[in-house]
Amino acid sequence: LTVNPLEGVTTVTVQIVTLLIGDTEFDSPKTLAAFGLGLVLFISTLALNILALQVVKRYRERYE
Repeated sequence: LTVNPLEGVTTVTVQIVTLLIGDTEFDSPKTLAAFGLGLVLFISTLALNILALQVVKRYRERYE
């Protein structure tokens, strides 16, 4: 990883697909890492959605 905004980066989804290309065993570290990345992606998306719902709820009550 780099902090340079001009360099290219990949998304978490691309990393998951890269780890699961080809035949892999279920107990291999690559497969477990892909499931871990998927879990992190799911939890972060869920947290952002819950936060967004709270913000919308707060401002809807204030401006109605």
